[in-house]
Amino acid sequence: MQRLMIAPRPSARGRRTREGLFAAIAAAFPVVVEVALTSAWWDRLPERIATSFGPDGSPSGYGTPLGTAILLAAIQALFLVAAVGSAFVRDRRRGRISCAVTAGFVAALAMSWLIIVGLASSALSATAWWLLAAAPAWAVVPYWLLSAARD
Repeated sequence: MQRLMIAPRPSARGRRTREGLFAAIAAAFPVVVEVALTSAWWDRLPERIATSFGPDGSPSGYGTPLGTAILLAAIQALFLVAAVGSAFVRDRRRGRISCAVTAGFVAALAMSWLIIVGLASSALSATAWWLLAAAPAWAVVPYWLLSAARD
C-alpha cells in the first residue's frame, strides 16, 4: 500500500506572525503612496504651503513643505509603531481594533497631506476633499488581515 503524504499544518504562531506582518505592511501602505506622490510633486511646490484652514476654508497657517513633511512623518511613525505593535499582541480582538484604528488615522493623515500638497502644486482639483473622507476606510484592510481566531 502506498502511504499518503500529508503536509504539516502551519503552526498557529507562524500563521499569527504572517498575519501580523501582512497587517503591518497594509498599515504602512498609505505612507508609501504619500512619499511617492510627494516626491513626484516636490518640484512644483511653492516655498510656503497652507497647513491649517479656518472654518470658512481659507488658509489660516503656513509652513515650508520640508518642515511640514518632517513633522507629519514623525507623527505617522509613532502611529505606525502602534499599529505594528497592535498587530502582534496576544489578545487578537483588541489587536485587530487597535491596528485598524491606528492604520485609519495614518491613512487620514497621508490623504490630508496629499490634498494639501496636491492643491498647492496644482496637481489636484479643489474637489479632491473626498480622498480625505475615503482614507479611513483603509483601516478595514489590516483588520481583515488579522484573523479573529484565538490561538
